[in-house]
Amino acid sequence: MLRNLLDEIIRRRLWPIPAVALLVLVMAPLLFLKGSPEGSPAIDNVVPAAAEAKLPDRAARLLATSDGATVKGRATGAASDPFSPPAAVRAAAAAAASGGGGAATPPATGATTGNGAASNAAPAQPAPVVVQNGDGRTPRPSGSSPGRSPGSTPARTSPVPEIAVDIRYGAVQNSKVRRAIPRMQPFYIHGKLVAVFVKYSPSRKKATFAVAPGVLVTGPVKCRQQDGVCRYVDIPAGSHVRLTTLSSTRNIVSRRLDVVRTKRSSSSSTRATAASTASERACLLRKLQAQKAGDAPLERDACEK
Repeated sequence: MLRNLLDEIIRRRLWPIPAVALLVLVMAPLLFLKGSPEGSPAIDNVVPAAAEAKLPDRAARLLATSDGATVKGRATGAASDPFSPPAAVRAAAAAAASGGGGAATPPATGATTGNGAASNAAPAQPAPVVVQNGDGRTPRPSGSSPGRSPGSTPARTSPVPEIAVDIRYGAVQNSKVRRAIPRMQPFYIHGKLVAVFVKYSPSRKKATFAVAPGVLVTGPVKCRQQDGVCRYVDIPAGSHVRLTTLSSTRNIVSRRLDVVRTKRSSSSSTRATAASTASERACLLRKLQAQKAGDAPLERDACEK
């Protein structure tokens, strides 16, 4: 059987494979047993560890000191304070204090008493340096004002923006737009006072109008009633009401009041009115608010009489 296997390997020319395998089996142990090449470093020739460096004498004294003592040659006390005034200024301040008030100058830090022992007096505080102008006045730091400490920051007050209200008021829907109507602006129908613009309410986001008690208010906005009578109406931007009353000839007349838009405005046009006009409008608002159901409507000149 072995003979047949060898003949088959030779016939198919597969003999290099077993030859190579046999060569590997022979050479592998020889390679592992081969010694190290010449010139390679020996194990004994290891670089020795570096010797411990010796610190300088000054560094050794610093490491040996544990009580925080000051190294010789370094300044201590007031001489090391970069913010202390010069010695000449301190001496001049001490001389001025002793000459003016007659008070004794306290001993400096580290001064010794007559028996040679160091005194326990408090360390001398640097005297304040006061710089004066040519006219004898002390200059004030930039940005400060009288009555306020130099370090305080002035309070900033920003103007509170007002809300300008644009309206339409007329018999028809698309009447002329009245821009930024002032507070206490009156509204009339045939000379009779029917409503007054009170203010714009930021909390409700609506314009508030006081209404005469004899006026019928209709529309998508409801009235605020007092004692069963409509006294105020709050109209948001984009909404409207219709005010209806009887004329002097007993005819039914009405006007449409639209709040077109509201916007922030810091312009003085919303609040700048003549003193006489403002007083007259305030008078009309007070009289309208004091009216009761059944009272005659107020005339345009009700506050001029």
